[in-house]
Amino acid sequence: MAAVKKKKGLMYKGKPLLRCGNRIYYGNLEDKLILALDIVESSKKQDVDVSTKVKVQIMDNTGELGKGQVYRKCERENLYKAIDIGEWWLQDAMKMMG
Repeated sequence: MAAVKKKKGLMYKGKPLLRCGNRIYYGNLEDKLILALDIVESSKKQDVDVSTKVKVQIMDNTGELGKGQVYRKCERENLYKAIDIGEWWLQDAMKMMG
């Protein structure tokens, strides 16, 4: 019997990225905290939508996905800057939780 390959989704620094509409979740879904990135504004550049305003939130992930308490939030002007600060916050918060 041939081995079944498990399809891996998009990853960033070893953690999965999951997109639901204009929201991107970053982090392991089993962890107590998760990063939520909301694309608030975008513009067209060379026929590609590019985010120009992204809301970053560190939230509780013990209940329903996307419905937890928000611990920290900010806005950044592009997705790279948003995930950069969000990943750092998430890593720091996970260390503090033990």
